[in-house]
Amino acid sequence: MYLYLVLAIIILLLIIITVRTIRFKNVDIHVSEQDSNVKYDRMACANKLAKSVQIKTISNSDYSITDWEQFKRYHSLIEEMFPLVHKNIDRKIINEYSLLYHWNGKNKNNKKPIIITAHMDVVPIEEGTEKDWKQEPFSGAIVDDIIWGRGTIDTKVHMIAVLEAAELLLKEGFVPDRDVYFGFGHDEEVGGKQGAVKIVEYLKGQGIEFDYVLDEGGCVTEGAIKEIAKPIALIGIGEKGYCNIKIEIEGNGGHASMPPKHTSLGLIGQVINNLETKQCKLKLTKPVEEFLLKIGPEMKLLNRIILSNLWLFRPLFVRVFSKMQSGNALLRTTTAVTMAEGSMEPNVLPQKASVTCNFRVLPGETGEDLVNHIEQVNKDIPIKIQPLRMEDPSMISSSKTEGFKKIENITNRVYKDVIVAPYIVLAGTDARKYEPVCNNIYRFSPYKLHNDELGKIHGTNENLSVDNVNKCLEFFYYLLKES
Repeated sequence: MYLYLVLAIIILLLIIITVRTIRFKNVDIHVSEQDSNVKYDRMACANKLAKSVQIKTISNSDYSITDWEQFKRYHSLIEEMFPLVHKNIDRKIINEYSLLYHWNGKNKNNKKPIIITAHMDVVPIEEGTEKDWKQEPFSGAIVDDIIWGRGTIDTKVHMIAVLEAAELLLKEGFVPDRDVYFGFGHDEEVGGKQGAVKIVEYLKGQGIEFDYVLDEGGCVTEGAIKEIAKPIALIGIGEKGYCNIKIEIEGNGGHASMPPKHTSLGLIGQVINNLETKQCKLKLTKPVEEFLLKIGPEMKLLNRIILSNLWLFRPLFVRVFSKMQSGNALLRTTTAVTMAEGSMEPNVLPQKASVTCNFRVLPGETGEDLVNHIEQVNKDIPIKIQPLRMEDPSMISSSKTEGFKKIENITNRVYKDVIVAPYIVLAGTDARKYEPVCNNIYRFSPYKLHNDELGKIHGTNENLSVDNVNKCLEFFYYLLKES
């Protein structure tokens, strides 16, 4: 009797698994072809991006050493390159160096406005790597249809392409259906506290709330998942938190000829071991599950079976996926041990030793949870915790809104055969700063990069193709025209 019951349960499970696997498909997106051919000079936007790269808008965490004249030069260049934008769209300078544009719509009372954001600052060139660049890092050289230089990807292309799209539309006599804003910060790379934060303070003071925000974040990727041939357009619906924490231990100094059993630096070694071997718990959050359910139908049969039946295979999947470096980053608060300090001399015992770690906090957790975790895994060691920078994860925006669907539809139009998937941005952006004025915040830069090219962001030989620049232009043209 029991044998028959077990067999019946197994057969029922197999039927459920099979049916769910067969039905595991992406819904076809209807892509509007209305006015699908935007007319533009192929090199116009690329040339403007090249000029913008030549201005060294490098931000520094020490604001006193930032060359602010470069930012003023950049403002002048933008005004010169986009005359119709500056004639027809209101521009306000925020906190001296950030820019806020307001394009009045014809039905402003019927729809909430939208805002497209980017940042004009770039990271510096790592000292000693200048010689490794194929072209000068601020040359803006265009060689074989490639624009070279710091900021081409992150994110001057975002700013230049949206302004070029607005310039083209103004030339056509276009007026948006709703109010449209552009917000361009000047210190995103060092936290955004004087740029995006001040823009949002101004907007909130004016009582302005947005239907959605579109900032940098994901892009169209190729080769990120080997078994998926199609490009994947990753639209960030949230981002992990960012915490830098210093952990200190005090000890008795003295001469290294008579050391204690464990020096303060030796105990720091135990702390490091505890942090790396007793990691934060694995969790499959809703945004990551949404991402997996979008890409799953394009995967091989075994993965389709597992992903279409997470109700049954969730623990197995989490365990296997966490073994991948990218999977681990999506499933837990990550720990990166990055800096350590001890004695200044090899024959002197350190009176104080420390380790500094960078943590990327999973949505649903907080910096306070992280501190509790650090204390718990080191409960037998006399540590002192010093938070250096604590930013909780952002809110999670819905992927079911009209704004997300619009971004998805236009991405499909520009790139044709592409998978559009919501995901969690692992890095930090200015986007989270807009939470006081909007609930629907999306992170997407509409260029296409192969997985191997992602290292160019903040790295040596940052560059972007002319075709990619024009894809960005087309995307923003359609987004503005259909806003």
